Amino acid sequence: MTDLRIDDKGKYFTQRVAKDVLPAFIRTADQVIVGNIYARPDHRLKDELSEDSSRFLAVTDVRVYENGSERLLYHTALMLIAYEHIVMIGPLDAHKHIRNVPWQTEEQIDEAV
Repeated sequence: MTDLRIDDKGKYFTQRVAKDVLPAFIRTADQVIVGNIYARPDHRLKDELSEDSSRFLAVTDVRVYENGSERLLYHTALMLIAYEHIVMIGPLDAHKHIRNVPWQTEEQIDEAV
């Protein structure tokens, strides 16, 4: 017995979908959200967002910062962010060569110096 199901249109369904963890920052109008997002290994993040019909992005190990002061507001294990609130999204390591920001990991700060 397998955990594979095929619907009338030929789409395959399994119990588990392999995804890569992508540390990312997400900017909304008033917050910077840092955490892990997930994408299938053969897909770009843009493709994942375009194909997702739920209209929400799941983020884990989340740290939320105030946009202007970059002050940590809170930390949570899971957050769902509505796509319509996302102003900008990108890989977390894109900041390591620009400047030190509070949402970088210690490892990223050391690499930038």
